[in-house]
Amino acid sequence: MIPAKGIPGRGHRAEPIGLCRQFYVRRLHRHVDFNCICRYALAMLKLTEGNITRQLVLFAVPVLLGQSLQRLYTLADTVLVGRLLGTSSLAAVGASSTIAIFLIVMTNGFSSGFSIVIAQQYGAGSREQMRKSLASAYLLSLGICALLSAASLALIDNLLAWTHVPQDIFAQAKEYLQIVAAGLFATMMYNLTADILRALGDSTVPLVFLILSVMLNIALDYFFIARLGTGVKGAAIATVISQLVSGTLCIVFCALKRPLLKVSMQDFAFSRSRYSALISQGLAMSLMFSVVSAGSVILQGGINSLGQNLIAGYTAGRKYLELFMTPAFALSVTAAAFTSQNFGAKNYGRIRSGISRLLLFGFIWATAASAVIFAFGSRMTASVTGRDAPQEVIRAGTIYMKSNVVFFYFLVVLVTVRTALQGMNRKKTPIAASLIELAVKIAAAIILVPKIGFAAICAAEPSIWILGAAWVFTAYTLALRKLLKPQAEIPLS
Repeated sequence: MIPAKGIPGRGHRAEPIGLCRQFYVRRLHRHVDFNCICRYALAMLKLTEGNITRQLVLFAVPVLLGQSLQRLYTLADTVLVGRLLGTSSLAAVGASSTIAIFLIVMTNGFSSGFSIVIAQQYGAGSREQMRKSLASAYLLSLGICALLSAASLALIDNLLAWTHVPQDIFAQAKEYLQIVAAGLFATMMYNLTADILRALGDSTVPLVFLILSVMLNIALDYFFIARLGTGVKGAAIATVISQLVSGTLCIVFCALKRPLLKVSMQDFAFSRSRYSALISQGLAMSLMFSVVSAGSVILQGGINSLGQNLIAGYTAGRKYLELFMTPAFALSVTAAAFTSQNFGAKNYGRIRSGISRLLLFGFIWATAASAVIFAFGSRMTASVTGRDAPQEVIRAGTIYMKSNVVFFYFLVVLVTVRTALQGMNRKKTPIAASLIELAVKIAAAIILVPKIGFAAICAAEPSIWILGAAWVFTAYTLALRKLLKPQAEIPLS
């Protein structure tokens, strides 16, 4: 696809490389169409047609790279704060991060839900309706961010008190959270435009702007903290600015390079049915994400009651386990875009084939992850805790990873099928799966941890994955069977 005319083959004499760099570069440009490469990298994938496996791989790889980059950035950001500001500042950021993550997760849920509606309309070929939904999504995003920012800023002292933030770091935690809450619009600006681009089959451009955002964020972290001495406030400002820049670049790119996404004043006209569809899908996704996030906060309370060694072991094991979970969530994002477009186009058989392939990819990855963790689990834990850490710490982290990774097959089914159901307008089942997760985490933290200790933490998430996978896969099978009936007519909203 990439090579252009005149590529050397048989009968072409090989040119010596290194004698003249400029000559070689000219030769390279003559033989390789770099404009073609750029056009291909920036192209939108029409997920409703073409080879399914190829389309899924081309879409999923940039998503996987982006999510892995975010994981690595979080680690780098933590290191910068810890080393430049010290333990108390690191603790302040960590203490307020659960609330910050909860707010961000809520906005991410809405943007993901809005993008599902837009992907369905794109798949159906309803370009005018798609632009009107996009305009409505912009307005709704402004309103949602304003509401969440105002509420969190008004309740910030209570929120920090409810999460038991110690008084000696309370002021720093409040300072950090205030800036994050005030800058929610910048976060949603990037996430909304990135989700919309992915909904139209473009997962490469969001990755490019994410790379720029991460590089800018790290540079600004160092500038504000080390050069200006702004403390934890500087870390929050750096995050908001980098998100604002990347979000603005995404919007400018859409305006210049994506004619389908250009909206006019007429597109902002109010429509009750359109707003209802967007709010319904956005609220469902936000509720699902928020319930999962709330459950994690509750489970963390149970973990914090187990003592320093087990907490340290869990934290070390969790860092690596989250990294190994990244492909599952990349499959989830891919399933949402693929299913939404094909649901809009009424390609129900293609949905079945695509989800089957995604599950196969996930099972192959789960097998590889299990092999790596069972072979190197203790070394991974020790790389975080240090080899001089007590054996109880290393053993706890290793046991936690091993007891979870063998159930990754169920995690793959849960996250992939759950978002596929969202793309098929089955909103209640994914929410119910999230409520199951919340119930199990509450039971583990309040009932099981006091009785069986660390074993309850090791068993909590595998139990969630098994129950959730059984629930969503049953619902998915029944929904798909109904869709595949002749003359099935399912509304888009």
